Amino acid sequence: MNKLQQGIVGALTGIVLGTMLTTMVDAFAKDGTLPSYFVLLFGLVSVIGNIVTIKYFQYAGVLYTIGWLIGSLIMRDILSPVDIVFNIAAPIVILILRAYFWVKNPSSNSID
Repeated sequence: MNKLQQGIVGALTGIVLGTMLTTMVDAFAKDGTLPSYFVLLFGLVSVIGNIVTIKYFQYAGVLYTIGWLIGSLIMRDILSPVDIVFNIAAPIVILILRAYFWVKNPSSNSID
């Protein structure tokens, strides 16, 4: 399997598992099995995970972030307000930071 196929499989797996986990955390929080602050905590951990992923995809990070933003906008009707803040605002901030650091140092593709 080439790198593109591996990337596509990884992205699809991440989308499916992320959706399933988010749905389960939301359901358990609504049921009272989990405290409601777990939803916020889970969203924060998800955003941190995405940022770490972007860090490792130094060359594809911008496309990954744009895909993250587009996917979040497509799913905005099923996202909670907290999820919208995390999953729409975070990629916008990341894209702004990437543009800033690229303009500041065009020879570097990372936000180190």
